Amino acid sequence: MSSENDENKLKKGLEEIIEIIKDINYEKSSFINSNEIFQFNKQMMENLTNVINNKLKCLLDTLSLKYQDYFLDFFNDYNYDYSKGIFNETIKIYILEQLSEDLNGIIYSFDAFKSSFDGNFSVVKNFIENYPKYKDKCSIYDTTLLYSSSRNNYFHIVKYLIEQGKCFINIQNRKYNRNNQLNGTSGSTALHAACFYGHLNIVKYLIDNGANYFIKNHLEETPIQNGLSNRNIREFFENFLILNYLDLNLPQSTIFDNNEMKLNSIWEYKTINGNQWILFDNNQSNRLRNALISIENEEFNMNINNYLYSISLMKFLSSQISNSSINEYLWIRCRGSSIENFHIYSTWQIMFNEYLSIKINKSISLEVLNIDHTNIKLNHWYQLSHFINQQIDNGINYRRKYLYINIDSIDNQLFLFNLEEFSFSNNDQTINGFIRWIPEFLLKNDQFIIHKYKPSNGNSHSLPVYINIQQSTILNQQQYLTTDINHDENFHENESMIVRFGNIIEEKSDVIVIWWSSKSLLELIYEYGGSSVRNTINHKFENKSDNPIISIQSDGFIQSKMIYFIDLEIQSDIILVKKSIESIINSIMEKVHENNYKRISFSSIDFNSNIYPLESIIETIIEQIHQQQFLHKNIFVSFIIESNKKDIFNYYYEHLNSLNQSISQNSISKTIANSQIQLEKGDIIKQKVDAIVVSSSSDILKQLIIIEGGEQVYESYEKENKLNPNSLLISCPSGNLLCKRIFFVKWNPNENEFILQQSINDFINILIQNLLSYNYKSIALPLIGSNHKNISTPIVIKTIINQFIYQIKSRNLSINIKFIILPDQDQIYQEFYQQLLHSHEQQDNQLINYDEIPATWDLSDETRNRFIVSFHLNEYKTVHDEFNQLMKGKIKKIIQIERIQNQRWYFQYLAHKKDFFKRLNKNTEKRLYHASKFKLNNSIINDCFNRSFAGLHGLNSTAYGMGVYFSSDPSYCHHFAKPNSNGERSMFIAQVLIGETILGNSSMKTRPPGYDTTTDGNHIFVIYHDAQAYAQYLITYK
Repeated sequence: MSSENDENKLKKGLEEIIEIIKDINYEKSSFINSNEIFQFNKQMMENLTNVINNKLKCLLDTLSLKYQDYFLDFFNDYNYDYSKGIFNETIKIYILEQLSEDLNGIIYSFDAFKSSFDGNFSVVKNFIENYPKYKDKCSIYDTTLLYSSSRNNYFHIVKYLIEQGKCFINIQNRKYNRNNQLNGTSGSTALHAACFYGHLNIVKYLIDNGANYFIKNHLEETPIQNGLSNRNIREFFENFLILNYLDLNLPQSTIFDNNEMKLNSIWEYKTINGNQWILFDNNQSNRLRNALISIENEEFNMNINNYLYSISLMKFLSSQISNSSINEYLWIRCRGSSIENFHIYSTWQIMFNEYLSIKINKSISLEVLNIDHTNIKLNHWYQLSHFINQQIDNGINYRRKYLYINIDSIDNQLFLFNLEEFSFSNNDQTINGFIRWIPEFLLKNDQFIIHKYKPSNGNSHSLPVYINIQQSTILNQQQYLTTDINHDENFHENESMIVRFGNIIEEKSDVIVIWWSSKSLLELIYEYGGSSVRNTINHKFENKSDNPIISIQSDGFIQSKMIYFIDLEIQSDIILVKKSIESIINSIMEKVHENNYKRISFSSIDFNSNIYPLESIIETIIEQIHQQQFLHKNIFVSFIIESNKKDIFNYYYEHLNSLNQSISQNSISKTIANSQIQLEKGDIIKQKVDAIVVSSSSDILKQLIIIEGGEQVYESYEKENKLNPNSLLISCPSGNLLCKRIFFVKWNPNENEFILQQSINDFINILIQNLLSYNYKSIALPLIGSNHKNISTPIVIKTIINQFIYQIKSRNLSINIKFIILPDQDQIYQEFYQQLLHSHEQQDNQLINYDEIPATWDLSDETRNRFIVSFHLNEYKTVHDEFNQLMKGKIKKIIQIERIQNQRWYFQYLAHKKDFFKRLNKNTEKRLYHASKFKLNNSIINDCFNRSFAGLHGLNSTAYGMGVYFSSDPSYCHHFAKPNSNGERSMFIAQVLIGETILGNSSMKTRPPGYDTTTDGNHIFVIYHDAQAYAQYLITYK
């Protein structure tokens, strides 16, 4: 009864707070002008914050500790300090709606958690759709939605939560429950539950989607252990995993988690051309094992079948010692993990025993080859790619019996790798063979030594061999380890950042990066690097250099092309250290980009953690590299961690994971030509860009920007609005904000789809023109129209993206456009994500055919847009005679006629022309005239008939609307063509799309819905879109 009372009290209290917020929103909406909006200031928000503070404090004080913790766990995004009973900062206006939604989410969470336990799919689905941020939270009973539905065998709910809800598959229940009691559910995952209750179909599904079967709950139990009492689960794991080779028990941990060296392997040999592997006897196996562990001799002699053989550990090869001229060779392999059995690193090889119709090859060759599907030889060992090596290592680490791997060099076929029998085959069994590992070797003092693995003494959690980051997806440590032979995952070596264990000097990257602070690594580089590397290191220690980066060409046994030595100055202030790191990373990435390098390997940074928090330093490195990868595409970065530095590996692993989650959930980007369009969940006020863009349709955002910007922004906005009330864009200084300027752009949504699209195009045209005039390269803007219920959000998003792409391509822009979506607008974010994902291809299909260039144009590589028309041409005569006739004797002389060849503008115009014809089913193009001042001619020719110049481009009037004026009567335009000091005047001849016209008046800021142009009803036409007209010719006359 107490729990029920607490639940009801919590729900009721939160509902009261929601009502308080609604009242504030209602009162806020009553403001109608800028002055009143400005008066609705921070004081009101401070008052609201105090009211909510008091309400929450009183509410939480009446609840049990269990329910207090439950609320605070959900509410941790809001900087609320319950111990003080206050928010740590004043609540912002723009989060009020989100705050209400989140409080509602907490209220509805009780029903959602109960429904996941009871199997009520519709309630769970509704909760996830409306409150996705809470998908991985724990219920009042300390279990997750995924755990409860897996426990009770609701497969359809589990499938929805993983595939649609995007729940984290390895999310754990609260490790210590709220009653401070330890039980079997504490820290358990959905896989623990499915195994314990024997739900095999859910077990298979979870593992196929990356569930970790070695993760431990707070009773130190793995899902495997939880399922041993269920026969079907136990048998599944016995078939799914490699049992210990010698004692046939199910494994209890990954190999990397078990530091103890174990005897768990089988030694075998076969003849060069044989098809059968033969077991060594126990004495021979022990001899081989001891030799590999001790590394006393690279080669030694051993009796096999009463013959003496020389054994080479370097090649895993034995050769018979005899007086015969032909030696008999035996291949050797060890089935088992090289890490677990010998603590050594290894590389993987395959041998084809059968390949389509190829007959057996009886020739003897000890050479290890690279795979070439056009020239496959049987009974030869072939090297596997680094990526496939990682997949097999990962499968061995997780004790997998089978892996399904695509081999790119064999027509990208899918192969089944049996890691218990050490064999492989394709689906139709036309290609099969053997696999083996051989030890990795390093060079030391001109001799080969085995590359040893140094296990950690710490009790760290299970680690994959590597992880990687892509723009929107993470390759899970088990994503490719599936139970379904037909399951075909797509694996490509195109990740942008990875971390893995390894040896930096063996990296065949373009560049390896070495930190001076890592003395042990410097000694290794010094030893293997050759004379030039040694001289550089010696010189560095002898002479202090101001340059933190020293680059030299690799030498000696180092495999990379270049070595960058990095010296990070020791400073007491961690902020200064981070700034230094950011600067160094920027320089490295720029240097790599300039030299057209593609792959960089960073050694692990190693500082005394008492001086700097190492985790924070690593986070800075990763984030800065990620930012630079936006600027410099196709640069692959790997962090190579020494095997005995598991803690450092953990730091990199966790921060790459965290970064990946932010990429997949909160931000994406797409490169278009030389520009980038980004989508980000966040706060537009905090954007550090050249300009923040605000639409007039969003009163709330406009008010917020003015308030946060401060008095400078308010005064500037008020002044410009009074001086130019009809201006389509008001530009203000940034005041207290991080941007350089704020653009307030007039825009109003319309329910008519065509008018809506046209207005969006106008909005973007105006914005781009002003960006160019300021020479700005980056902007941040919200999604306009997202708060208007009667317009189609998908149409708005598609139109915005396509128009920006069109502007980028047609103007050859180099800008960064960032759309900021509120954190709670998941549906809008997902819609935008999908549109952005496919927009480039769609927009490419809409580009104009360049064969449509007018036949009269001069083909030239020059970038100029003005070409003088020769008076010898018929083109000149046609334009001259028509103009002279229509001017009715008002001209004395035509000085010159220039043809305008602005491809970008022309193709924009053609696109509009096609759209007009498709919509109206008729051609409404007219040849009209536009008077101009000489000083504005270049602006028009280079940047269209910009409407921000209305009243300046020739016709000094807004009598029929606030657009750009044209007339069919050049003698009328002549009155507005102001002469220069030589008495010369200028006038444009333009192609203009009239469309549907309506009588205009001076109050019209744009054309009314359903119309394209306003007019005087006679010869004057006013347009409102820059690409609605194209200037064909510029006539200079007296």
